[in-house]
Amino acid sequence: MPGQRFIRIVTSNFELNGGGDMGKWERMHALLKSLNPQMLMRQELVGCSRNTRAGSRLWEASCRALGMAGWLAHGKEATALYADPTVVEGLEQWPDTGPDWWLDPAVVTLRLTGTKIPIIAASAHLRYDSPAKREAEADWLTRLNDQHSTRVEGQEGTPTALPAAVAMDSNSYPEEGTPGDLPLPQPAQIPNAPHRAHRFRKRGGVWVPDTVPDEKLRLAELEDAARHLAEAKGMTEALAATMPASETHGPATRIDRVYLSCVLLPAVHQIEVIDVGDLSDHHTVVLTLDLGVLRDILNDLALFTLAA
Repeated sequence: MPGQRFIRIVTSNFELNGGGDMGKWERMHALLKSLNPQMLMRQELVGCSRNTRAGSRLWEASCRALGMAGWLAHGKEATALYADPTVVEGLEQWPDTGPDWWLDPAVVTLRLTGTKIPIIAASAHLRYDSPAKREAEADWLTRLNDQHSTRVEGQEGTPTALPAAVAMDSNSYPEEGTPGDLPLPQPAQIPNAPHRAHRFRKRGGVWVPDTVPDEKLRLAELEDAARHLAEAKGMTEALAATMPASETHGPATRIDRVYLSCVLLPAVHQIEVIDVGDLSDHHTVVLTLDLGVLRDILNDLALFTLAA
């Protein structure tokens, strides 16, 4: 870590984990490694499993290809979280994320080297076919910003809530209101009828795009990092589409997002959306944090905790 200025959090939905095409699998893992992530959140870990020999081999090969430590979510073909062990220490994977999930999130308590206050990191994949179920999953994720607290190890003091970083394929839309954000689609723009049912909910007798997961997370002070950059720094390029237009899904959308506890927002430096071409139906999102600012925030939390 000496001399390192930034820390990169990458989130990537690699479609069906390559769908059995190992050439595509190898190319995607090489691309992800080239982005030099210190934390990587992934979705659609199809074929990876703790319970079968082939699934375990594929999972272990993923960690080797990336050169990172990894934690695979509980449940089928779900999500995973990886970390660079030279920068981030994994403390504990959460053993139970409750019954609300169709695809369980990977949730790990991590500690940045040289700091005392850990971060709760999560990779989530909200349900594709039900606004009501997505709302319940978003409700669960709000817990990450308030229910778990810690004391600085070996010290007396008041517990402090741990800050969180949550990256996801939200299968839903960001709330309107940010200058430069993509316009939300209307039902007539979605050619596929089941997909229209999956992505819209009725409000006041009118079918509107489902933005409830975003609204719930932001109400709980887990802020959309791209929205923060656009509003606070005018960096509207952070609001680029993360899923291109398609014949079934309609216009390009920004459904892959990273949320941070508001206390971490001063560390947000940049967001890049990486077009991965034919490797996946989602682009990859890279959030860059200022490492010095992030460490100061975490160490200030530790001082506040000890002084309380």
